[in-house]
Amino acid sequence: MELLVIAYSFLAFIAVVLVASPWGKRMDSKQTRIDRINNSVGQPLYKELDSSFYDRFIGKGVKAVSEKLSRFAPKKKNTNKTKQLEAIKKQLRYAGIFMEPTDFQFIKYAFLIGTVGLTLVITIAVDMEALIMLLVLMFGVLVGVMGPTMYLRSRVTSHQTGIKKQLPDAMDLLCVCIEAGLGFDAALLKVSQKLKGPFIDELLIVYREIQMGRTRREALQNLCDATNLDELKTFASALVQAEQLGIPINNVMRAQSEQLRIERSQQAKEKGMKASIKMLLPMLLFIFPVVFIILMGPTVMNIIETF
Repeated sequence: MELLVIAYSFLAFIAVVLVASPWGKRMDSKQTRIDRINNSVGQPLYKELDSSFYDRFIGKGVKAVSEKLSRFAPKKKNTNKTKQLEAIKKQLRYAGIFMEPTDFQFIKYAFLIGTVGLTLVITIAVDMEALIMLLVLMFGVLVGVMGPTMYLRSRVTSHQTGIKKQLPDAMDLLCVCIEAGLGFDAALLKVSQKLKGPFIDELLIVYREIQMGRTRREALQNLCDATNLDELKTFASALVQAEQLGIPINNVMRAQSEQLRIERSQQAKEKGMKASIKMLLPMLLFIFPVVFIILMGPTVMNIIETF
C-alpha cells in the first residue's frame, strides 16, 4: 500500500512538472525581456536622450572647438573652468533656477552675440558720429557681458530674501499641522497646499526627496546647501538634532519662529537707524547746494552790482 502511494505521488509530481514546464519557460522569457529592457536603459542612446538640448546639439561642437583651443592654453585653465562651473551651479541653485551651468554659459554667449548684433544694427540704421557710435557699441558690449550675471545676482537676492521672509510663517504653520496629528512629511505637503513662495518650493523638494528614499537628515542637508541663509541652516540643524535626541519637533519650530521674528524686528530697527546716516550723503550733494544758492544768490548778485 505504501509503495502504491509513493508511486502515485511520483507520477503526480512528474505530471505537474510536465504541465507547468511551458509556463515556467514563458516566465523565463518574460524575465529575459525585462532584463533586456533594464540593460538597454544604460545604453548610450538612452543616456543621450536624457541629456539636455545644449549637450546633445550645441555642446558637442563647443567641446570640440574648446579641445582644439585647449592645446594652446596652459593646463591651469581647466581647473579654473571647473571651479567656475561649480560657482555658477551654486549660484543657479541659490537663485532657484534648475539649469546646468553649461546651459547658462551658452545663454550668456547667445545674449552677448544678440546684444552686439542689435547694437550694430541700430548704429548702422541711425546716422551717428564716430564717437557716439563707438560709445553705443561699448555700451552694448557691456550690457551683453554683464546682463546675465547681474540678472542671476538679482534672482539670487530675491530668492533668498523671499525664503527669509516666508520662513517664520511657514514654521508656524508646520508647527500647527504637527500639533494637529500630522507627521513631518504630511505637514510639509499640507503647508505646500496652503502657502506659495520660494521657501514652499524648497519644502516641496525636501518632501519629494524623502518620498524617493532619502533620509530626512540628507534632505535637510540638501536644503541647507541650496540656500545661503544662516537662519535656514539653524532651522535644519535643529530639526536633525531634535530627531536624533527625540525632542518634539513642534517645540523646536515654535522656538525657532519666535527667534526669527525677534531677529527680523531687530534688523528693521537697525535699518531705520542707518537710514538717517545714508540720507546725509545725498543731502550734502543735492539739497544743501540748492539751499545755499537760494539763500546766498540775491546777496551775491547785490554785491556784484555794487562793486
